[in-house]
Amino acid sequence: MNKPLNPVTVTLSAEDAADLQARVERGEFASLDEGVAAELAELNYRRAAEIVGGSEKLEALLDRLEADDDPSADVDAEDFFKELRAGLKERLTSSRE
Repeated sequence: MNKPLNPVTVTLSAEDAADLQARVERGEFASLDEGVAAELAELNYRRAAEIVGGSEKLEALLDRLEADDDPSADVDAEDFFKELRAGLKERLTSSRE
């Protein structure tokens, strides 16, 4: 399912913008939009890894989910979401300090 794209403005520091532009010019990304999207995807991956206890645990979870016909049988949803909410609440609290 593709959702319609809504334009979003992102403000970067001059240093970050120059770094991203240089990466586009080197061919690492086809455009600034692609570069920003890739960096956001990386940030989401790191956040997910932090939530589940590290990148190895995240990769193991993703492997299990991809391999199983019914991944819901392996995950206790109530405990999973309880831990997820607790981790997000902790991060929110620490970001406000």
